[in-house]
Amino acid sequence: MITGFNTDVEYDGRTFHVQTEDRGRGNPVVESLVYSGGEIVATRKRGYDELVASETYSEASVLKLMEAQHQTLVREIRNGRFDPEGPKPFGYNIITNRSLDEVVLDFLSRELGVEQIRLESDAHEALVEGEQAILRLRVVADASDRPVPGARVTVKLISTRERPRELFAGKTGVDGRVEAAVEVPVLADGSAALLCQAEASGNNAELKRLIRKPA
Repeated sequence: MITGFNTDVEYDGRTFHVQTEDRGRGNPVVESLVYSGGEIVATRKRGYDELVASETYSEASVLKLMEAQHQTLVREIRNGRFDPEGPKPFGYNIITNRSLDEVVLDFLSRELGVEQIRLESDAHEALVEGEQAILRLRVVADASDRPVPGARVTVKLISTRERPRELFAGKTGVDGRVEAAVEVPVLADGSAALLCQAEASGNNAELKRLIRKPA
């Protein structure tokens, strides 16, 4: 069974919580629940027996089904699907100093599922020259916190004395995580850091980990 998605969606002063889970290969159903005020206001189920029986079955394929159903419900809430007075016109509650074109492009990006990504690390302490470092990195969508599978992740050495050097390259798993084992080089002098970068669907994110001299 795959870990599900959970997203809070604000609409017209109300908070809706969308929860999507996989019931497992023994009960191949993706189920989504929409909560508001502690009550279930909508349920959506989708079976995937045909996927289980096919040669293309994988956790990644089930995750794609889950994400599609989850994001569809999120969009429906934002579009007023559960508003007792019916959907509001687009832009009715927008107060911004951005141009209309910028607002519309942002809206279309959300509708198409294109989200900015965020790169996270389990640890933040400085690394030490000459030692091995295990970097446990996670790539998530910035707005929904959903994991981003298949994101390309690289780790590079950057310093004040030499050109950037790639130490690791890999891709995230279905949980959006990747583990990078790197040997931190010993540097003659100057300051250095490890630059961790992620790329997915044209979106990029990065974080830096400082390198210190051994005690």
